[in-house]
Amino acid sequence: MTGPQDEYDENPFGVFLPEIRDLLPAGHARPQDDHPLVPWKDGSHVHQWVDVDHAQEQLDLFEECLRAQLTGLLLPGVGGHLVVVTGPVGMGKTTLIHRCVHRAHEYFQELARQFREQERPHLAPRPIVAMAGGYVNGGEDVSWDGSGHFASTQKINAAIRNKLVETLEAEFPGVPLDPSVTGDDIRAAFRGISRLLVQQNSLLFAIVPHIDWRDAGGEVRTNFLKTWLSHAQSRIVLFVEMSHQDRSTAREVIAGLPMDTAVTLLSLGSLATEDTVKFTEAARGGHPDHGNAPPPPAVPGQAQDPKPDPDPWCDADVRYLRQQCFRIAEQQRLADGRVRVTARHLTPPGLVLGDLTRANLRSD
Repeated sequence: MTGPQDEYDENPFGVFLPEIRDLLPAGHARPQDDHPLVPWKDGSHVHQWVDVDHAQEQLDLFEECLRAQLTGLLLPGVGGHLVVVTGPVGMGKTTLIHRCVHRAHEYFQELARQFREQERPHLAPRPIVAMAGGYVNGGEDVSWDGSGHFASTQKINAAIRNKLVETLEAEFPGVPLDPSVTGDDIRAAFRGISRLLVQQNSLLFAIVPHIDWRDAGGEVRTNFLKTWLSHAQSRIVLFVEMSHQDRSTAREVIAGLPMDTAVTLLSLGSLATEDTVKFTEAARGGHPDHGNAPPPPAVPGQAQDPKPDPDPWCDADVRYLRQQCFRIAEQQRLADGRVRVTARHLTPPGLVLGDLTRANLRSD
């Protein structure tokens, strides 16, 4: 017999909150239509990640960094690393960060296995994840002062440090912290955190919360990134998320950083029609949408419109795509129980879901 939880599992576009099913009785957890994927914490998220907007290329770039540079952080005297993830709002920056952390976990688990085979398990580093903005990476708790005003960069940095220290205290119960770790000198605090990680043979993956900066030119964001680059001490990998609506803004923000081996830039852009096909096919285990492929690429030598119409999905984001898929799947589930959402069911921004005919909402 199908239980309440099984009914909701039939909607492949729902995302369960990390740890929620461990806290609630069976059948009481409900999937959300929008939540970052956290595969390193919730195994059900692993196969829900889809390569839209060439996100796989960015993940591959991080893996190159992981293999070439991040393992070097375990060596004495080697500094930390700053990973900057840029892109429009709602395009999956937080999910990409969590996917990178998941990949790092897999890498260090394999490293630990090799140490065990060599009978040197004590050398295996322990990865620790500290999320100053929670699973959704929101910065509301650190970006406003007690008077309701936007906090200074210095206060924001101190508030983030305090949240990271809370994680370290929970991970190392009974281990006394150096006074510098909680002191007023934030740079010295991160040096103290680095020493603690070396002592405990650990590696910290710290996710700095997304701050809603109010500077159009990006100077404040650049200065913020510079401070966190200085906090990237030995054994510390910092992930910082920056939103922008056009790529030129991202380039201006990043241009102020010394782009050396201590910085990796991952960048997401806009959706395209082909992404709607990949997204819906992935939910069905790769089953293709027959007759619904995106338009073929232009053939070299053929005359082309000098100003082609923009892709209708270029103004959408992954959040919009997932929410629309989730709502259609729920309608199908309640109608006849057969969920099969294809790209043909979806409408780009500017059209209303209610305008779709019942035929469009039926399972194919």
